[in-house]
Amino acid sequence: MAQAWFEKRERGSHWSLRTARTLALRLGRRTARVWLMPVTAYFFCASREGRAGLRHYYQALDGRRPTLARLFRHFLTFARTILDRAYLLARHRDAPHYEIRGFEAVTSCLDRGQGAILLGAHLGSFEAARAAAFLRPGLKVRVIMHTGVSRTLNEIVTALRPETRESVVRLDGPAALLGVREFLGDGGLIGLMGDRTVEGEATYPAEFLGATARFPMGPVRLAAALRAPVFFFTALYRGPVEGICRYELVFEPLCGPAPDAPARAEWMRQLGERYAQILEKYCRLAPDNWFNFYDFWQTPDARASHPRPGRDPDGRECVRHRPPLDGCGVAQDRGARGPS
Repeated sequence: MAQAWFEKRERGSHWSLRTARTLALRLGRRTARVWLMPVTAYFFCASREGRAGLRHYYQALDGRRPTLARLFRHFLTFARTILDRAYLLARHRDAPHYEIRGFEAVTSCLDRGQGAILLGAHLGSFEAARAAAFLRPGLKVRVIMHTGVSRTLNEIVTALRPETRESVVRLDGPAALLGVREFLGDGGLIGLMGDRTVEGEATYPAEFLGATARFPMGPVRLAAALRAPVFFFTALYRGPVEGICRYELVFEPLCGPAPDAPARAEWMRQLGERYAQILEKYCRLAPDNWFNFYDFWQTPDARASHPRPGRDPDGRECVRHRPPLDGCGVAQDRGARGPS
């Protein structure tokens, strides 16, 4: 049976997480990072399924079985992004710095009084992206997310920045959807994830890292219903330079507003296809920022479905090229699969 990520018990008690937060803020990032090593080692040893999921991911990425050292560094990157949440949201002196790329396209929508949808993934730090928004005066951002999955962590985030409570939206009825539409009409930004499926929900197939993966239809349908421009976004952890930690906050256009009903199915297909392509691109740029610690392809043996990349005449590995993209960011190869 496929991994039900949303059913996993959250590790760590309220007390332990709050204690860790307090110590991190008092000790500072340099000292707190030392304690990350034994903590990460514990979770690395205890998470057999997480290690297996990462093995599938890296074999899909470059066709090679990853070493234990590479898997541990991946766990450690995840731990560092969790630690950074405390500094980001508390506006601590050790808060990471940002490099923002591609936000001009989003700004052009906002300047016209039009809101936009930010379609992210469990790649990099979602909190880093949200915290960056709070640093820009007047920028209105709300996040649609499964608040029950990480309830303890969400409570700690709220304790650090009380205003984040108002930024989380749960679509639990028509009134909530109307509120989101109104928020977009006022020039707000709506952020949501597009990579994890919930058991029983509709999905669509898309090629991702050389094999077919299932992506949730919910975010695609929601984007079509809201009829606002859609951008891919992520905050990639880039590590320290001269002792200062950095995140690269990236925005990239996916699709314009959804058309009327006759052409909407094709628009959703193109959006899903483009999303998978862009997600793959950033996985290759920052492989250790992928934080889906389970078999993303949901296959009995994911390795068998991921062929090794070819090699050029000089013996170097090369990645198979994707179809060219048109001006709207849609693949020109109409034979590719996507949501419908």
